[in-house]
Amino acid sequence: MYPRVLWRPPDNIVKIFLTKRLRWLLWFSALTLYAFVVVFPLGNLLTRTLSVALLGTVWIGLIALTWRHRFLRIALLGFTGLCLAFFALPRQVPRDVPSLRNEYTAGLRRYEGRNYFWGGESPKGIDCSGLIRRGLIDALVLRGVRTLDAAMVREGISLWWHDCSARALGESYRGLTIHLLDTPSINALDHSQLLPGDLAVTDTGVHIMAYLGGDLWIEADPGASHVITVAVPSNDNLWFHGPMKIMRWSLLSDGI
Repeated sequence: MYPRVLWRPPDNIVKIFLTKRLRWLLWFSALTLYAFVVVFPLGNLLTRTLSVALLGTVWIGLIALTWRHRFLRIALLGFTGLCLAFFALPRQVPRDVPSLRNEYTAGLRRYEGRNYFWGGESPKGIDCSGLIRRGLIDALVLRGVRTLDAAMVREGISLWWHDCSARALGESYRGLTIHLLDTPSINALDHSQLLPGDLAVTDTGVHIMAYLGGDLWIEADPGASHVITVAVPSNDNLWFHGPMKIMRWSLLSDGI
């Protein structure tokens, strides 16, 4: 004999709880959480995975919530299709490497004065390798959209997804960088051998900085607690007195 059921939830309980207002509230909650993850300084596999999942949730949720409105449905689906078609476009050749190099150094300068935050890669806080990577990510995505070069945007997203340290960049991680030369110190380096955007990695792999041209370097300095530019020669900055490996981004090398 079956036990007697004292209370049975109504058949439309899902509809009761998932009212239109509640669905929009859940959507705004997901959007708020996505915005928080995006501006949160720390960048790692967890925050990247969460940001991608939340972006997908927000976008699909918006389409679902506006599905009954024919114009909005067509516009959102059409925009989604255009984005997918854009990402599928082939790489444009030849690539304007000097222009990309200039955009990279300009992107680095935009972070000047930002606070140092270990593991950070956002305007709210950034560390040495985060600065070096973020400047190139920004340059690739912005120039890729501007010139309709989908390959640049894909490369920027790939660089964002595959996090790497100063040591990894000094060891040509995933072929991202090319070793140019070794120097006993930045102060002793012949800067005529460099191009703007070249990198200097300490021989211990604990710090990295980028050359802006004109004997000027930029770095997220943990000692100064923010992003600074330093002119050569420098007597006060300790990073300018030790052995360095000089690297170049593969994407900023002619013929790549």
